[in-house]
Amino acid sequence: MKADIETIRNLTLGAVAIEETEQGAVFHRFTPEQFAVYQNDADLRLRSRSSSGVRLEFATDARSFSFAGSAEPASSQEFCYFDVCIDGVLSHHLGCSSCVSAPEFEFAVELPEETNKVAVYLPGVARVAIRRLEFAGATQVLPVKKSRRIVCYGDSITQGNNARYPSLAYANAIADALDAELFNKAVGGDCFNPALAKLPDIEDPDLVTVAYGTNDWTRRTSETIAHDAAEFFDVLSANYPGTPIYAILPLWRSDCGKTTAAGTFAEVAKIIRDAASAHANVRVVDGFKLLPHLDACLSDGLHPNDFGFTFVTSGLLQQIIIFDNKAQVGLISRKIH
Repeated sequence: MKADIETIRNLTLGAVAIEETEQGAVFHRFTPEQFAVYQNDADLRLRSRSSSGVRLEFATDARSFSFAGSAEPASSQEFCYFDVCIDGVLSHHLGCSSCVSAPEFEFAVELPEETNKVAVYLPGVARVAIRRLEFAGATQVLPVKKSRRIVCYGDSITQGNNARYPSLAYANAIADALDAELFNKAVGGDCFNPALAKLPDIEDPDLVTVAYGTNDWTRRTSETIAHDAAEFFDVLSANYPGTPIYAILPLWRSDCGKTTAAGTFAEVAKIIRDAASAHANVRVVDGFKLLPHLDACLSDGLHPNDFGFTFVTSGLLQQIIIFDNKAQVGLISRKIH
């Protein structure tokens, strides 16, 4: 069975649009209006084209499936890796160290002799076009529906910039733990950007996360950060008045002891905390405590590596449970019907 473009659309989670191009199916996580927010910055525009948070997920009795296409960088990284989970277990890690030198890909995955639930996580740092998707011996290929939806705003850390295993990037991992479809609105290099918050496209999400600040600290003044953070949370809270919004303060980084034009790392975290705390539906998470203060958890002194992301995920889930009354009310009890 060879999937046509409509089948690919039905099996895709996390994309707001899927475009049929000469290269194949291309996945968009921003609407045209949202994409236009980055029209004057070539780097941000490039990173907004990545497939971060997008996956193919399906239940099938196929004996194997295969997919082929091409990829190009959509971040400062060149690596391009796919993760495949079968019945919730990471079973295959596929890809290459450079989609510049090897832009074409083709993979085949054998499946156990039973009906399997399969998730294919697309790379978080590349723009992917899937030219062919086939299922061998299948009598059925069914889409998987999630019980919740989450939206994640942020910078390169939320985009999953240095996660070589895309399934381990914290936004993907949080979505898995909550049985949620993820809409990842993070762009590497971005700061608090009220223009993006003013363009909501996901109706009634069950949870929203916001994780900016580390770029703001190194590039902006305290006055600009205070203004943009306050406006971002004002707009977001108005857009989603009944939705829990988690404001994740900047994660520990190896150079956080320095002082920038915005002040100390702790002073900028307080500015963000104050802006977020002005709204009853915004819960503040201390990012400084989510990640161990060990260089072994970072790939470059700033971005968590796959090891570091596991701590961010577990710490954030603990905070969600605490804020949500030990997982008995709020997010955990809400369902999409």
